[in-house]
Amino acid sequence: MAKILVVEDDSMLRQLVKDTLQAERHVVDECEDGRSGMAFIDAGSYDLLVLDWELPHKSGIELCGHFRNQGEQAPVLFLTARASMDDKERGFAVGADDYLTKPFDVRELAIRVRALLKRPQQMTNDVLNIAGIQLDTNSGVVKRGDSLVRLQPRELALLEFLMRHPNTFFTAESLMARVWDTDSEATEVALRSCITKMRRKMDVEGQPSFIETSKGLGYRINTKS
Repeated sequence: MAKILVVEDDSMLRQLVKDTLQAERHVVDECEDGRSGMAFIDAGSYDLLVLDWELPHKSGIELCGHFRNQGEQAPVLFLTARASMDDKERGFAVGADDYLTKPFDVRELAIRVRALLKRPQQMTNDVLNIAGIQLDTNSGVVKRGDSLVRLQPRELALLEFLMRHPNTFFTAESLMARVWDTDSEATEVALRSCITKMRRKMDVEGQPSFIETSKGLGYRINTKS
């Protein structure tokens, strides 16, 4: 699971890209112009940017340059009808990692995104094992020992994020920022409900909860459970 920002002014294409990425179990924020894209970049934390080149108000090139100037190392994928070598050189010069020329097959988009997210600075472990819980991030299969644990998409996203950062407390606000997209009604009540359901499915009676709560600190994976 990654958090991805999609900036594309074609509403139909933007929705298609969003649907494709959500089918891969990613959390997706999306907007239609460069000015909004800049605001999302400044306010959020993303594992990947998917940018159209030609956008209203600010270009994809400007967004990519701004992202890199902030010191961000997450990959940037351009969606563009521009196919000349000069354009590609310009994009790579400001920090782009890959190009996908329009029109494109969404299967290729999914393949490119997987490849970008598997680069060394990104998330590399496909199977996570902590305190008796195993999560295959490719298939979304969760097991406690030999028993299958069935989680909903939001629960899977939350579990993966916490398992990738064991022993680190996260506030409700930071978890909602990572696991809920901006358009969702992310509330602390919704987060608590999600964690309660996860505990019912994963915890073992008589043992500490897999997800630890600490007042004033937030939530973390309890590695001693």
